[in-house]
Amino acid sequence: MWGRFINRQIYYIASIVFIVLGLVYFSACLQQPYIGLNLENVNGQWLITFCDTHGEGYRSGIELGDQILKINGGDPGEYDIVQKWNLMEGTSSIEFCKQGELSALEIIIPKHFDLLTVMSESPTFLLGFIFWLLGFLTWIKRPFLRQARTLFWLLWLFGLVILLTYASGRCLFFAKELEYIAFSAAPVLLIAFFSIFPVLNKNWINTYSCKIAVILSAIILILTVLQSLGLVHLASFIRKLALSNMLIGILISVWNLVQVMRLHKDRPEKNEAGIVLTGMVIGFSPSVVLIALPTIFNMHKLGYTEISTIFVSAVPVSLYYAIVNKYLPDSRRLYKIIITNFLTIIFISLIALYVLYFCKIINTINIEFYLSAFFLSLLFFVCLYFIRLIISKLLERLSFFQTNIGLKQRVAELNKSMTSLISEDHVFEEAVKTLGIDGVFIIVENEQTGCLRKAVGRFRKNRQEQSELEAYFSRNQKQDLEARFLSDDCPAEIFVPFVSQNSTCGIFFGHRYSHIKFEKSELPFLTLLAGQLAYEVLMLLIIDNLTKDINALTLTSWSSQKRNRELQCITNSLIRMIERGKGSLSKEILDGPVQSVLDISRLLKILEKENLGDDTTQQVVSWIRNQINDLNYDLNQTVHNLRPPVLSDLGLIPAIQSLFQDIMLKEPNFIILETEGIELNDHFSEDVEIAAYRFIQKAIINSLRYSGSKKQTVRVELSGDKLELTVKDNGQGFDPDQLEKGSLGGAHFGLAIMKERIESLGGQMLISSGFQRGTTLKATIPVY
Repeated sequence: MWGRFINRQIYYIASIVFIVLGLVYFSACLQQPYIGLNLENVNGQWLITFCDTHGEGYRSGIELGDQILKINGGDPGEYDIVQKWNLMEGTSSIEFCKQGELSALEIIIPKHFDLLTVMSESPTFLLGFIFWLLGFLTWIKRPFLRQARTLFWLLWLFGLVILLTYASGRCLFFAKELEYIAFSAAPVLLIAFFSIFPVLNKNWINTYSCKIAVILSAIILILTVLQSLGLVHLASFIRKLALSNMLIGILISVWNLVQVMRLHKDRPEKNEAGIVLTGMVIGFSPSVVLIALPTIFNMHKLGYTEISTIFVSAVPVSLYYAIVNKYLPDSRRLYKIIITNFLTIIFISLIALYVLYFCKIINTINIEFYLSAFFLSLLFFVCLYFIRLIISKLLERLSFFQTNIGLKQRVAELNKSMTSLISEDHVFEEAVKTLGIDGVFIIVENEQTGCLRKAVGRFRKNRQEQSELEAYFSRNQKQDLEARFLSDDCPAEIFVPFVSQNSTCGIFFGHRYSHIKFEKSELPFLTLLAGQLAYEVLMLLIIDNLTKDINALTLTSWSSQKRNRELQCITNSLIRMIERGKGSLSKEILDGPVQSVLDISRLLKILEKENLGDDTTQQVVSWIRNQINDLNYDLNQTVHNLRPPVLSDLGLIPAIQSLFQDIMLKEPNFIILETEGIELNDHFSEDVEIAAYRFIQKAIINSLRYSGSKKQTVRVELSGDKLELTVKDNGQGFDPDQLEKGSLGGAHFGLAIMKERIESLGGQMLISSGFQRGTTLKATIPVY
């Protein structure tokens, strides 16, 4: 219980941490300007190696190749951010000289907070929150799916990386380190996720690529820590390594989805893979082309890299949609919805941008402002959708507004809930509730099930109206089978007649006293619904009849089981009587004939030692003694087979050991005895000991006679209140199915009898065998 509590709480804690980090870094980014300059010490001079056109440095006149003389009035090499990451962020004044010039210039970086800054910063942070939100909603809706739990952490990491994009660019506290740590772990989760979604796909490519991603993640983590401490200066290399690791994760994920796309078209996993693959290609392609590849191969970056943030949102949306929705439509429908909404938002954001420009809220129109307008429009439509959904749900709870819902939608909702209903009363009640009508009255006439009449709503207690509707059904059931509106003097408004399952049916829908009229366009939906209602009722009637038959069969089966138990008791009594008879007979043989034979044998030995008579007499005496010894052996063997005395005197294990010794003395065979949880002096009830002994004896004899095996392994284990016996050989085996069918005779027939005997004691016997695969017999006998 505590473990489940912790497991659920970790998702909430992670979400709170995400929201707090996002808000903190967003507020810090608004207060601290983005300078966007990278430095490098070249022959003792600090030169600009990268200049972001969106940064304050570029806007203030600093360009690529310019020399930085002072930062905040001091040497650039002594600036902490420059030492760690070769970035020039968090400064308030910069002294520099243009390339090829000697005069020094100084600029002051102002700290500002305005609407334009909010618009430029908001889209990226909103995208990060979209990643987290979709992952959180996926887990909320499908908490027991392993894919949903993995997706939560995957989108949580991706969202965290996106949140830290601007914060790490400004070198805010721990932002750069946290970005690289999250970015290095994301490919591992990406590969792990797509190895279990849409299908479980554990192959060597996923295994080794995941190991490579883990190794690279560990290297990035170590280098990030060393870089943060100032022990190494590999900022560019760490970024390239992190991007390369992410490319590996993306490529392996796409490869897994392509493998799933090769499944048969009827497999739902193929449709899921198609949806997610589309989202992956749309989402990651711009980032790979515009950012990752140019950075890794030191290529010139293409312009407007911010446009990639628009497309990345397709990744979490497609993953959320594929996991949360149990029944997915054809992926082509989804493409149509996405393209339609996407184009709508493009046009609306373009219109909004021009409105802001003409209202002089912004001074110019560029791609940065357009992306901001696009994301704000997207956020507006998402919020509008959720608000409309919440209001719609609230209004549906009020009965006054239920009738305003389209009939087609209400019929669809009814169809979804109809399959879970367990009786015809529930079916009609759900129909009245969902459709928002006054009542339903159905008449079903069937030769086998008889006549059924069901009334729900206001028809239930109004016998007069029921009689009028029954009379109408009797008059019109043989006419045309078309749904029709009824006259105003009829209690109901619509009558739907039809024939189904050899039954004549008629359903009346009542809207008369609700002051709401059905429309003619709604008549086809009511006709379809009437057929479904009648079908459900007929199926429920058939199920009810089958239930009655099953109950009758259950009573008969119970009686048969009772008789079987009585027969088992009689059988057990007969077995005990037979064993007692064998015991008495063996005792009488031992006390009588065997004892007399022993006395005669001793007397003959005395006569042989006295040397009485001639040689012929001696030979006769010797021959008689040998015959008596043979007779004595046969009598002892007979007694042992009837009831081994050691079983009664010493217990089960000594009796089994004695049996094995006797067999191995007469047969060239090797028997291994293994015991666990049982001692030599342990005794059980008479029935249990005899059944266990006979089982092992019969199994060993069968193996000697039929299997051709020269080695048997016997295991006796006492586990709780059960005695488990196992006899195993490596002989030629047989088909156990033939034993069940009774087509094997001989000793195998004895096994069938032994199985019934063990089951009569409440135990069970299992036979595992096959041609040339040996035989294993296992019996479990309760000892309580």
